[in-house]
Amino acid sequence: MHPRRARLLAVTTATLGFGALGTATAHAETPSFCQGRYVCLENGTAFGAPADAYPETSGDDRITAEQIVRDCAAESEQDIPGVACGFYPYAEPRTTGYGTWKPLTADFSNCYGGNEQNNLTWSHSNEYSTSNSVTVGAGVEIGLSELVKASIQTSYQHTWGRSTGSTQSFSAFVPKGHKAHLQHRYQRQEVTGVLWIDYEHTGTGPMEGHGHHYWAVTDFTAVSPVKDEDGVVRDQVALSRPQRLQQGDCPD
Repeated sequence: MHPRRARLLAVTTATLGFGALGTATAHAETPSFCQGRYVCLENGTAFGAPADAYPETSGDDRITAEQIVRDCAAESEQDIPGVACGFYPYAEPRTTGYGTWKPLTADFSNCYGGNEQNNLTWSHSNEYSTSNSVTVGAGVEIGLSELVKASIQTSYQHTWGRSTGSTQSFSAFVPKGHKAHLQHRYQRQEVTGVLWIDYEHTGTGPMEGHGHHYWAVTDFTAVSPVKDEDGVVRDQVALSRPQRLQQGDCPD
């Protein structure tokens, strides 16, 4: 057994001294950040494991890292009874440069030419949302920004989460016989920490802890746009590389 996994699985009902659980008061405490990486209970029990120490599927006494993230996202959005989550950052957010280009529009096919200076335009007030992910391919794109935002602002006074892009409109020319689309990207910031969850119930149903009240994912990384003081993201918009039209790109 992976040593970090063993530490995580050591947190059982018996260890915490819980009896039969039936109400929200069964939540014993909010775990604290400890040992620079984990979370601890008042009795000194430390727990947490990286995503790759979790199983690929949930069972009676195991849960996937992805499910923990998704349950925390759901709790953050809906304030679900019987579930509590928290996030402790390891250090200040760090700027990581611009992210990958993402499409703003569908491909425009210039089938017949024309003399227009610009034949592809876009205008929109763009919302950039936080992306939260764990390793081993598990990911959640929405839902945790407010949870991370609260932790970041408490510890470091950083701005975080959704924002409006500065680019409001953009135009470009697609040559005859080619197709292209408009794309955008924005500067990102990342913060890594430990994401913990406390389940009131330890069954295997929705929003239940699969045998344990507490779980934690270490080295959890959240991503957000870098915002100016006015809350605006300085984004970039560009035309994708034009591609030659293929059969079927133009109406017969």
